[in-house]
Amino acid sequence: MTYTYNLFEADKYFSEENYDLAESYYLLCLNFQPENPFLLYRLASISLQRKDLISAETYIDKCLSYNNKNEWYLYLAGNIYRLCGHFKKAENIFFQLISLKPDEFDFYACLADVYISAGDLKKALLTYDSIEKKFGLDETIILQKKNIYLKLKKPKKAENELLKLVSAYPDEIQFKRILADFYMQIGNIEKSLSVHDNILKDNPNDGYSHLGLAACYQILKDEDKFYSELTSGFSSLNVPCEVKVGILIDLTRDSNIDAKKFERIMKLSEVLVQYYPDDPDVNTIYADFQMNKGDLYIARLALQKVVETRKDKYAIWEQLLFIDNKMADWNSMLNHSAEAIEYFPNIPVLYFFNGISNFQLSRYEQAKKSLEFGYSILPKNDQLLPDFLTFIGEVYYKLDDKEKAYSYFDKLLDADPENLMVMNNYSYYLSLDKANLQKAQTMSLKTIQREPENATYLDTYAWILFEMKQYSEALKYIKKAVDYDSTRSGVIIEHYGDILYFNDDTDGAIEQWKRVKTIGNGSDKLDEKIVSGKYIE
Repeated sequence: MTYTYNLFEADKYFSEENYDLAESYYLLCLNFQPENPFLLYRLASISLQRKDLISAETYIDKCLSYNNKNEWYLYLAGNIYRLCGHFKKAENIFFQLISLKPDEFDFYACLADVYISAGDLKKALLTYDSIEKKFGLDETIILQKKNIYLKLKKPKKAENELLKLVSAYPDEIQFKRILADFYMQIGNIEKSLSVHDNILKDNPNDGYSHLGLAACYQILKDEDKFYSELTSGFSSLNVPCEVKVGILIDLTRDSNIDAKKFERIMKLSEVLVQYYPDDPDVNTIYADFQMNKGDLYIARLALQKVVETRKDKYAIWEQLLFIDNKMADWNSMLNHSAEAIEYFPNIPVLYFFNGISNFQLSRYEQAKKSLEFGYSILPKNDQLLPDFLTFIGEVYYKLDDKEKAYSYFDKLLDADPENLMVMNNYSYYLSLDKANLQKAQTMSLKTIQREPENATYLDTYAWILFEMKQYSEALKYIKKAVDYDSTRSGVIIEHYGDILYFNDDTDGAIEQWKRVKTIGNGSDKLDEKIVSGKYIE
């Protein structure tokens, strides 16, 4: 009863390919029947699955010592001996199997495999010839013979084998394609072109032959014909989409892609999108091309199609969010980041995107929640650390919690003391508060020393000097800010007017305030300043 139960369990687990449990139960059975060849055969099979050839050979030797007539045992033994490099033993086994079943094709093929593994190619050819005489032409055997003749540096004999196959099956296009590929392999491009052309005379839409011609023209360095044939091949439905995608990916790996090549490869991607508009791989490649071209809108549409079916592909979500960010489409970024977080809840950058979009949409509480959670799961020394600290500080400033905002800016500058943008913003906020102006001036001075032509940094420094009542010095720097300002910022021009006013140039101040009216982005006190002719805080 115990043996029967163990054998039942062993066979069950073996059929389920749970070889560890199957082995344990077969070994238990072996305790009861140590000379049972079937148990030894199964244990040899399991060892072979694990590529444990030593154990496999040990088990199969014992198996054959108890039963050397069973064809299944012999067949496994022959293959194990071949893999172990015991070619004479393997040869004898397959001779024995052929004598037992002279009409079994597989036994002859395995014998040829033994000779190939042993490096005896002539015996392998003789075996294949005997197979051909006994069973007739077979595609696999012909291809094996072709490969052997090539190894033996006898291309003419290899060619004759393929011609024999084509002649026997004149309606089989795939055999003609194999012949064309062979000619290309041995460097006879003209013959390869001729075979593909003949195929296309009767089968003009055979995509494989168009791709074969493309490969020939690539060798001949005929770029125009190469891309023309690729286009025809990509337009053919008898070539699977994944084959075309693979070719397109290989083309993009070329390190010498110039503008003309890029345009041609992009057109191939457009052909694929036309024929496979919903295929995720096609849309992923197409999106890459559109991004390189600068058409973010089309790239985003393609990536949106990808995430409809491949929501588990994080890289696509991240690419999509980068596009949203470049397009400054905060609503789209908010929606995409929220959905991505559902699938990848432990990736900090998704909370960063979500926080930024909420921040830009003035949803400061939601931004704070996303950014602080993302920051809490961010690995130490992550490159996103400065960005998280910057935006968390900015969020707290918008929420009028200046103490906490400044604490985050300080934390950031401790970690990244050369962050000029944060230094500038931080010092400007301090100037607006009229608090800690000396600290503000020290930080702001560092920014203009590093970037002396940055209009924004110069404006901040001028305004800090203004708040410190150093008006003549402030005028010197605000003039520089105006000179270097290519954006015609209303904020800078209004500050210029304010500083002129305190340098006793009221007319100049009013003139600059009026300029802001034409530019836009003035303060809520601008009209009052113009009407009264006075600076109003």
